[in-house]
Amino acid sequence: MIKDDLFAAARAGAGMTQAKAASICGLSLEAYRSREKRPGDFRLRELNCLAESMGESSRKILSDAVLSIFLPE
Repeated sequence: MIKDDLFAAARAGAGMTQAKAASICGLSLEAYRSREKRPGDFRLRELNCLAESMGESSRKILSDAVLSIFLPE
């Protein structure tokens, strides 16, 4: 099961609003919101941009979220 709440938790833990995360990813706010609701739609480039803009603890949460896509429980 994809843990979509972890994507929001990683963003919030990094002190980012959805608008800021959308800007970092090069997405509209609506497109970013859609990605958080359906994390399987994130592109690797977008995830990489987010990870590069986060601190270590938020990156760990994001990493766990991405793993939940590819290695569901």
